[in-house]
Amino acid sequence: MLSMSKLREQQKWILWTLLFFFVASMTVGGLVGGANIVSTIQSFFGKVDTRYYVGKVGNEPIPISYFLNERQIQLNRMRNQGRSIDSRAQQNASDFAWNNIIERVIKDKKIEEFNLKVQDDEIYNFLLMSPPPAFKNNLKELGLFTDDDNNFDLDEFQTSVRNGLLPDTTQNLLMTWENYLRTYLADRKLQNIYNNSVSISSHEVKNEYILNNTNCTLDILNIKSNSINDSLIAITDQEINNKYKQDKETKYKIDPSVTVQYKLWKNINATDIDSLDIIDLQDSLLQLSIDFASDAQTLSFNEALDLFEESVTDTVDLTESFANNSGIPFQMGVVRQAVRFAFDNKVGSTSDSFQTNNGLAVFNIIKKNKSTYKGVDEVRNSIERFIKRDKKTDYANSILTDVDLSKDWESISDDINIEYLNNISSNLNGSFNTIGKNNSLIKELQNLNEGETSSIISSRSNVFVVKLKNKESFSESNFNEVKDSLKKTMIIKNKNQIYNQWINSEKDRIDVKDLRSKIF
Repeated sequence: MLSMSKLREQQKWILWTLLFFFVASMTVGGLVGGANIVSTIQSFFGKVDTRYYVGKVGNEPIPISYFLNERQIQLNRMRNQGRSIDSRAQQNASDFAWNNIIERVIKDKKIEEFNLKVQDDEIYNFLLMSPPPAFKNNLKELGLFTDDDNNFDLDEFQTSVRNGLLPDTTQNLLMTWENYLRTYLADRKLQNIYNNSVSISSHEVKNEYILNNTNCTLDILNIKSNSINDSLIAITDQEINNKYKQDKETKYKIDPSVTVQYKLWKNINATDIDSLDIIDLQDSLLQLSIDFASDAQTLSFNEALDLFEESVTDTVDLTESFANNSGIPFQMGVVRQAVRFAFDNKVGSTSDSFQTNNGLAVFNIIKKNKSTYKGVDEVRNSIERFIKRDKKTDYANSILTDVDLSKDWESISDDINIEYLNNISSNLNGSFNTIGKNNSLIKELQNLNEGETSSIISSRSNVFVVKLKNKESFSESNFNEVKDSLKKTMIIKNKNQIYNQWINSEKDRIDVKDLRSKIF
């Protein structure tokens, strides 16, 4: 038998690509990050030291090195997918890595609570009986266990393992896989606990089949909300003020910010210039920006502008948040060092030269802005649009309420606001032309008989009523052919939903201190 204790005595080495392909082949999250790194620092309490830690999840301080490793894994994944690594990708990788770390802490806590330890024999049997595709590829790369067609020879591999004949060249690889599988198999045990609570009744399977396989045809009377003339809608100041108070905390709060001005020297990018000349010109720009920053720090930013005969490129408000590049123009990318400079220094301070996506920039702090709220007058137009949309929906509803639906529907459409749609088809759970997919409509269609009319239904953009012209009959024989496979599909879907719901609920409860903005 393969000895795990012996493998652990071997020198460790990391296969960076291994993780990506393994996760992809397993289709189960949570493996990234390898072994439980976070659990080794549980003794750290109190204020988070941003020299070493990027934040805290529950009682677990998160080392900067751990976060950067997770972030690099995500960037590598993007590269393997052929995606360009621009500033948006870097920001997405950072957010994705942080989310993975939060989930890792949540899972590890529950794994420990349930004592879901993974034994060496479990790892041994997993690799022996169902070696993952990435593991087999790793062995093939070592020139091992391939047949004449260069395919993985499972029988030869299993025979070698059982007889203790694995080459010494596999020891480091096996040790690496042991680390990954100890986390992966524990995660799988955890997920199975929640999965075992999933059950699907025969009624649920039948209803799912009916929704997706029963075609129907409708006549529709529809009013597009935006077709209602603005002159018909009155909005009072009191309504605006009430809506403002209702949404003030969630929509109109402004985070603390720092107002900065900056000078940007754009990168040299010309197709008609020799590459060596471009390098020289870029070096000259770098030196220019360094000299400008030095003089601005000695004199003042404005004096340096006069001295170098330059002008301010732009003035922006920076926030500490990672969202929307923190106020820095998107084409400049994620310039976190500029944000940190702005929040760590006094008004009047000038930065060093910072590299951005499209050039070199020097920043100067103009003022510091405390947290505040947008005023009601500032957001009045936005509030009016929301209120107007709701009132137009109500107005459209009142029009259809007054319509005599027993009349010929085509003649009803003579009303300037009402459109008549004839013979519109889809399945019960599908999207109908113009009105789209609507849950209220789905419920009504399930209970309507041919020739019957629905109640008035409102969506974000439409207010409508439908007449069911035709609905296919349920086919018991067709259902029986697919019900078993459909049930399996539904169980898998529900299992994933329940597990994800548990993780999301834990995220809502756990105390998270995200200090990335204070470090990067």
